[in-house]
Amino acid sequence: MTDMLSSTLMITFLFIAVSTILRAMNAKPPIISLEDTEDYRFRTGSFILSQNFEDTLKAKAIPNIESTIKCYGIDTIEIVGHTDGRPSTPGGNIDMALVKGFEAKDMSKVIPGSNIDLGFLRAMAVQDKISNILTKRGVNNIGFRVLSAGSTINIDGRFSPAKNKDDKARRRIEIRFLRRSKTPFIPKCS
Repeated sequence: MTDMLSSTLMITFLFIAVSTILRAMNAKPPIISLEDTEDYRFRTGSFILSQNFEDTLKAKAIPNIESTIKCYGIDTIEIVGHTDGRPSTPGGNIDMALVKGFEAKDMSKVIPGSNIDLGFLRAMAVQDKISNILTKRGVNNIGFRVLSAGSTINIDGRFSPAKNKDDKARRRIEIRFLRRSKTPFIPKCS
C-alpha cells in the first residue's frame, strides 16, 4: 500500500512539474503600446521623434523592453506603426528616398505619401532609437522588423480601416517580441 501511495504521489508531482514547465515554455511576452499621449506624440504628418518622446522611451519603455528580452529569450523585436485615418499630404517619395536616407542615416528628405508610409516611418524612427539605446547598453543580438498597419488596425487589434478623420485612440506604436530560435527556452521572469 505504501509503495502504491508513494508511486501515485511521485506521478502526481511529476505531472505538475511537467505541466508547469510546458506552461512556462508557452508563455507569451507582452505587447508594449506607445499610445499617443503627450509623452509619445508625433507632430501631425511627422515621423521625427521629439526630445520628450526620446526621453520617455529611454526612461519608461526601454527598461520594459530589456526585461522582456531577458525574461522570454527574445531575439527579434517588431515595431508596428499605427495611424489614424486623417489623409496624408500627397506627393510622397518613400519608394525613391528610403534606401538612400537609411544608408545616410538622414531620413529628413523622406516624405510619407500615405498613412501606411507614415506608420512605417514612425516605426522606423522608434526602431532606430531603441536599437541605438540597446546597443549602448550591451544588448547586441536583437533583430528588428519594422512594419506599418497605417490606419487599418483598430485599437482592439481587428482589421477595421479608419474613417478619414483625426482619431487619437488609433495612433500608436506597438512593440512586439518574438523568439525565432528553435532552441527550447523556459522564461526566466521574476
